[in-house]
Amino acid sequence: MSESKTMSAGYAAVEPAPDAHEGFDEVKYARRDKRIKVLRIIQSMLSALLSIVIAVFQGRVYWTYQNTKNTPGAWPVVPDVVPTILLFSVAIAALVFDGCMIVAYLQPSSKFAPWAVRIGSAAHHVVASAKAVSYGLSAVISKTSFDFGNASGQNADLWSYTCTDQAAGVTMIQAESNCNSQYASWAFALVQLALELLGGVIAILTHQQSKNLSTQTMDERFTAYSEGVNRRLGEATPQFTPAV
Repeated sequence: MSESKTMSAGYAAVEPAPDAHEGFDEVKYARRDKRIKVLRIIQSMLSALLSIVIAVFQGRVYWTYQNTKNTPGAWPVVPDVVPTILLFSVAIAALVFDGCMIVAYLQPSSKFAPWAVRIGSAAHHVVASAKAVSYGLSAVISKTSFDFGNASGQNADLWSYTCTDQAAGVTMIQAESNCNSQYASWAFALVQLALELLGGVIAILTHQQSKNLSTQTMDERFTAYSEGVNRRLGEATPQFTPAV
């Protein structure tokens, strides 16, 4: 006897209602959340690394200046240390913020993480904008001072001075090394601007994500999705009822 006849003689299979797309969006959103988190971590790590390098380079030249400023002829009579201190301060402030975000992302179970996330979420756009403006301003001031020093021949700022022939003759200030490191600091400050632009793109993605997500919390979404999967698995099992 054929299967169809057997079924019609006793029981008729009840096929579950199509539910192929239910729950798909939740999976897509979860994956997108993960990608955004990865981008945030990468951006914060790169930004923190560059901030460390900038702070070290600027701190080094300022430390050299402080230890040799009383040596006659080692530095300009009235040196301009503002660009150096400004870029150093911006790098330290950016490093603190990015460091907090890295800890929050990589150690979500720590007591510090929720606090860092709340602060970061509430102030992210403000801090990111401040970082972009600060790095841009520092880069402009540093380059302007450098160009003005070279054009006028005064070279009062530490960057342009360490790049002069006069400074090259003073061994104790390590002029060539400090000149190159400050060039690198300026370039890294521009890279930081690019990273903040990347952060802006990530912020847009996050905003789009939040618009599409429901008002449920992440835990509630995953719980709802798990329950949906279990339900669909149960419905996928053929249900038999007596044939009429």
